[in-house]
Amino acid sequence: MGRGWRLNQLVGSCLCEGVSSYGSYPATLSCSGVCGMTPESSESSSIEKKTGRADPSPLVAFVTWVAVTLFLVLVALLTAPLNLLFGGNQLAVIGGVHGLLATLGVLTGTVAAYLGYRLFTGKLRAFSDLKILSVVSTFIAAATIIFGNWIYIAYRAPGGPRTFFLENSPEIHEIFFEFKEFIALFPLPLAVATTYIIWRYGDRLIEDKSLRSWVGIVIAVAWGGLMIAYVLGAGITKLRSV
Repeated sequence: MGRGWRLNQLVGSCLCEGVSSYGSYPATLSCSGVCGMTPESSESSSIEKKTGRADPSPLVAFVTWVAVTLFLVLVALLTAPLNLLFGGNQLAVIGGVHGLLATLGVLTGTVAAYLGYRLFTGKLRAFSDLKILSVVSTFIAAATIIFGNWIYIAYRAPGGPRTFFLENSPEIHEIFFEFKEFIALFPLPLAVATTYIIWRYGDRLIEDKSLRSWVGIVIAVAWGGLMIAYVLGAGITKLRSV
């Protein structure tokens, strides 16, 4: 058994459910007992060697996201009184929630786009973070559209921003806002589609190059539409708010 043990140390293999050639008793050894690692840790080490670093755990990503969000909320509350933060009209709170959701959508969408790029290049092995972010991004996109449509009612109301733009700068409404209005809807169905594929196939995506490439490209397209809508929406709001 001693020779077998030294041989296994030299070649770096594990004796699992083996029978000793130098004794009359079975040498039942687990891989963790001989090699000092479990199959999961061995797989993790292999991933780290391939990618250069391990993917962060879902708990770390979630805690970081919550901490950053709470920090931003705290800074906003401390630096801007509520009456100045939300304004004075009845739609101010709805507009504030819409803007907050849009900003959170940009943050989560950017992180999801980065993970989608790693998936596209075949460097992503742990899908937990991407799974969580895909669901979060989908719900944020849906909520942003709901509150955006709520604000859109006031935008088109008589005497609202739409009337102002048509009378003074028609191109702002006819080109920029109309384009922003429709392109802002694209991230939601794209997010739903990618979320379904990611949760449906999971780790098998890494073995299917065409499928993982499709997911990475769709995430990138959704992120592009999200950024265009965000920039145009912020610009139009600065010119004339509801």
